[in-house]
Amino acid sequence: MSLLHAVNRVGAVWLAVAALFVISGLVSPAMFQVSQILNVLQVAAFLGVLATGQTLALLIGGIDLSQAGVVTLVNILSTSLMLGADANILVAVLVSLAVAALVGLLNGLVVVGLKVTPLIATLAMNSILFGAALVYTGGAPHGEAAPAFEWIGAGNLGGLPVSTLFWLAIALAVAWVSRKTVYGRWIYATGANPVAARLMGVPVAAVPVSPYVAGALVGGTGGFLFTAYIGAPSLGIGNQFLLTSVAAVVVGGTALTGGAGSIVATIAGTIFITELNSFTNVIRVTSGTQMVIQGVIIAASVVLYRSMPLR
Repeated sequence: MSLLHAVNRVGAVWLAVAALFVISGLVSPAMFQVSQILNVLQVAAFLGVLATGQTLALLIGGIDLSQAGVVTLVNILSTSLMLGADANILVAVLVSLAVAALVGLLNGLVVVGLKVTPLIATLAMNSILFGAALVYTGGAPHGEAAPAFEWIGAGNLGGLPVSTLFWLAIALAVAWVSRKTVYGRWIYATGANPVAARLMGVPVAAVPVSPYVAGALVGGTGGFLFTAYIGAPSLGIGNQFLLTSVAAVVVGGTALTGGAGSIVATIAGTIFITELNSFTNVIRVTSGTQMVIQGVIIAASVVLYRSMPLR
């Protein structure tokens, strides 16, 4: 058990990131190149922002499978409002964030107010959002991202991808709120034991709703980053994030039952998942095999963290 305590203090997921980096570099030296490392960090940013929001949902014992739909709807809506013009960026961003916040609020109210299982409620919402995108576009998306907007997805600042800087800024801000504020302690307490949290004076009727709203807003931001990266609308663009955001959070050690985990560990989980996908692409592993590997790693992560002391 002492070894497990030691690994827990360092952070098992960070050790896994380092080990995978060394192994992938030994197999393919190109993985050690700075350009490849920056590429991994840039790609990780899109998943990382979504995983940050997903962590909030898991911390209260829920889950948010509507993130894929939020990304798709934000992509479709923002590009249709921007129409490639810088002057339209502010309106496009505000309208898209308002829609994302509404989605999160509805998720929270259905889960908390109507007592619908989070997995069912958010999966249904994901289907609704994809359908709404189809109706809105008539199956033929139009519009494009504004040139100035594309900078946040594909630009560089001081040699680092701007998208990565956005992701880390958002993640660290959410990490500070979750660890250093009363609201953050309420989230952990509600996720760990809502009955005990209520007895301690935590407003457990309202607290579980807010992570869904915050998660949807953060997810919408992830949609902006990805939209800025590709520069065009695309139906189903968010589908690739349906389960990978959950995978990144679980690999980072956040408990599926709620009440335990951290945003900083989710950063490492995101890098690990992205690094793994990059490595398997380099060695030309098929997409089916990639899914098998990812599934095995998720299951192994759950087993490992169950044997470790809670953080």
